Amino acid sequence: MPMTEHHDAIAVLEEYLDYLCDDAGVGHEAVTDQDIGAAVLPHFGSQLIAIRSVLERNQEAEDKVAAEIERIETEIRARGGSSWMESERISHLHSSTFLDAAHSMAAVGLIAPLIESLVDRAFRYLKRAVGDSYSLGSGHERWQLDDRWDKRFVWKRGRRSRDIAKGIVQLAEAIDLRKHLPADLEKTLSALFAYRDRMFHGGLEWPEKDVKDFANLIASKGWTNCFTSADSGGDPWIFYLSREFTDHCLDTVDEIINGVGARVRRVLRTRSNPRGSDL
Repeated sequence: MPMTEHHDAIAVLEEYLDYLCDDAGVGHEAVTDQDIGAAVLPHFGSQLIAIRSVLERNQEAEDKVAAEIERIETEIRARGGSSWMESERISHLHSSTFLDAAHSMAAVGLIAPLIESLVDRAFRYLKRAVGDSYSLGSGHERWQLDDRWDKRFVWKRGRRSRDIAKGIVQLAEAIDLRKHLPADLEKTLSALFAYRDRMFHGGLEWPEKDVKDFANLIASKGWTNCFTSADSGGDPWIFYLSREFTDHCLDTVDEIINGVGARVRRVLRTRSNPRGSDL
């Protein structure tokens, strides 16, 4: 059941839940957190499918180039060396380096905005659902100032700093959503957004200082599984999202949708049982 912000979101969602299940669970399918999350956050599942499709096609192109490089190297070994074929191999390697970088930029350019949009929509829904009355009553330091719902900032000891990854996690904590989200969410978002910012400002090939700084950041933050690199002279030259981390980010989108569903389930239970304290 598609839902837009022009509807009374909670009323529409309650109607949807009534259709799916009743208190006795008789005659209807059991509603899941994913069902609720998909109702609150419509179309994001379809967006995720579209993004996966694009990334899969890009991966097929990379695999095709890698197979051609392997074919050339096999032929070079069989012939005992060939200056012409070695030149061809180097040309393919060079092209492959930037093809992979372009695909990595495409991946982060699709995934990072998807997650930002997803959490923004979730926070706006929950702001309407729980409101400042709950939030201000929680005693969380975030609610002491007017821009408490701005996910771009994190608050610490009365001071704010711009950090969207920490801001998202802190806001989720403040509205009791955090426990329904992946345990490593802050690490995932920090790595993803840090790479996004550098790729979109530095392009496929960064200045040498930026490369060194990012290599140090990877080591200090424990992001070694998140990125791979093409090296030059034994040092990193161009960074890529690893396949493992790309898949993890996509899975994180599903987990966020499910987590929002779990949190909204508690909102709905409280609305149907005003004496409850499930918020």
